[in-house]
Amino acid sequence: MEKIETLAIETYQNNVSYFTDKHPELMKKLATFDIALENGSYAPHYDLEYLKEYFDVKQLKTGHYLYSENSKEISKKLTKMTNFKKHSNTFEGFQIYNFSDEALANLDDKNQCLEGVYPLMNYYSQHARQSDEMKVIAKFIFIGVGLGLHIPLIHKKVQANEYLVIEDDLELFRLSLFTTPYYELGGECELFFCIAEDENLFLQTMDLFLSNTFFNNRYLKYSYFPAHSDNKIKQIQNALATQSFTIFPYKTDLQKLLRPLEYINDGYNVLNLSTHFTNSIFSKKPVLLITAGPSLKKNLQWLKENHQRFILIAVSATLNTLYKYDITPDIVTHIDGFETSLAHYDALPAKDFLKHSIIVLGAFSPAKVRTMFSKEQIFYCEGSSNYFEGFGSITAPCIGSFSLLLALMLDTHELYLLGLDLAVDQETGSSHSDEHIYMQQKDMDKKETLSSTISFRDNLFPVQGNFQKNVYTTSGFHLSVQSLYLNIPRIKHENQRIYNLNDGAKIHQAIAQNINDVNVDAYKTLDKRELFSAIHAELTGHSTKQLSSDDITSLKQQLVAAQKIKEHLTAYRDSVRHSHPDKYFSDLLELASTLLKQGRQGAAKSLVHIYYHFFKYVLPLAMDFFNTKELKNEKIHIKKIDKIIQNELFVIEEVYEKALKSFIEKRC
Repeated sequence: MEKIETLAIETYQNNVSYFTDKHPELMKKLATFDIALENGSYAPHYDLEYLKEYFDVKQLKTGHYLYSENSKEISKKLTKMTNFKKHSNTFEGFQIYNFSDEALANLDDKNQCLEGVYPLMNYYSQHARQSDEMKVIAKFIFIGVGLGLHIPLIHKKVQANEYLVIEDDLELFRLSLFTTPYYELGGECELFFCIAEDENLFLQTMDLFLSNTFFNNRYLKYSYFPAHSDNKIKQIQNALATQSFTIFPYKTDLQKLLRPLEYINDGYNVLNLSTHFTNSIFSKKPVLLITAGPSLKKNLQWLKENHQRFILIAVSATLNTLYKYDITPDIVTHIDGFETSLAHYDALPAKDFLKHSIIVLGAFSPAKVRTMFSKEQIFYCEGSSNYFEGFGSITAPCIGSFSLLLALMLDTHELYLLGLDLAVDQETGSSHSDEHIYMQQKDMDKKETLSSTISFRDNLFPVQGNFQKNVYTTSGFHLSVQSLYLNIPRIKHENQRIYNLNDGAKIHQAIAQNINDVNVDAYKTLDKRELFSAIHAELTGHSTKQLSSDDITSLKQQLVAAQKIKEHLTAYRDSVRHSHPDKYFSDLLELASTLLKQGRQGAAKSLVHIYYHFFKYVLPLAMDFFNTKELKNEKIHIKKIDKIIQNELFVIEEVYEKALKSFIEKRC
């Protein structure tokens, strides 16, 4: 027994040294926990015991044991359950779509976002089966640790290069440091740890794990420790569903990059958002941001009675509702670039209703939106294009989060949020207010159901609530919660206050306030005509209508950088080896690395970002296709797959180069 205790202490000490060196943030968390144990501010829930030849964890409150039987045997069972099958205990890294040739020829503007990847997906689906076995498992996830006894056993079996270790219970993980030699595993492969992290921090850890060797992300094998909550499975699905390359696919990014060329140098104002406005009209008046979540419908009467006391910023999805209640926003925001978003203007006389409103458009907004209004009303915001040097931009996953960040940049001191639930209605399951074009009704009776598929809008999982401890949301909404969690601290000043009036998700650094507790009597009724002039003057003073000579020079440099990328593509086409998968992937990964290095140079940055999102799809598909034991005729497959990939590599550059050339020749 003394020998066992000595070995456990040595294992713990070696682990502490390893974490101190390689995972210092986790070590700080463990050290803080140790202090809490020592000073009595935290009462332990567990006790590590050695029973008959194996370790177990006794729950002090109940007297029950975590394993309740031989922990060594349970660990062997978990190891035996781990196999190389693609359909067994596996997360798909992203969704596969199958389109017929006829469907591919008639894609709408949304589905065109992956038009160059669909042929590869079709080829992959025709020749690969989920029942196939992997040759190697490159990445592996442990969901729940227990005492971690199964971790070395599974590693010995799968020999993965990277592991993500997840455990929600910090005290339990600390006990595993006595029984599991993480330091030995860390010497053989790369380890990522997600220990006692909430849904926001977890997404950051998952992003690091997914970004590292992203070409191995087609299938992610995992082992689930039975005593662990299955909520992390939902959070993993959420992380996979909200990867940026799936939310904003490469062709959408290309459109977002090139669409500004339709209006730049054509007399439209472009906002400079490089720094906060200072002492602006927004600093002196309360601002109410109106978005289309379920809380908007519940509070329409309050809004009707009090809207004249606020500067109103309304997202375009609320316009049909506001028109019915004769509530005219002072600023309308719109960033959705797809044709379906035009439905928000169909049921109202937009030009007349909004004649005294400012229209703030994202760079990707459809051309038809700007034709509804005068040039003087419209102010564009740059997105990822950065054509105006030093102007800054706001990037956000949805119009609500975009508008909140915009309000902060305008130097709003008192910002109230109405309709920005970022969660479904907890009783009805409604995703939005009734007139939103994307409104869905979720079945709240199935909110705890663990889905076998990854869905951006369908799966529900709990997150921190604004008024409630937890509320249920979708991956789509949580993407905005996470975006605000990361961006508000970077933008918000100490003298700015955000008041969240919604019965939805908690928004970082926002104050939860019941709408009936807002002291509306402290705010005077505003003269809206006078306000329109003041806002227009404020925004005009922070805008420009023309590219500078330096901007044009930069644009020409981007064109030269694109042509340089074409040279790399041509060199790859002339030298790529199709004789063996290893040689092929060596050449393909070298091309990807070369292009991504080009992206570190400013002139090539935007175009390389498109290629990065393209590679996020095609490399995992191709890599997994050949990581199949049953695969035959590899050389034939290599040539066909490479032809599909090469074709789109050149198309991306040609579309980009043609657009830049045309703009420079005709409008500079």
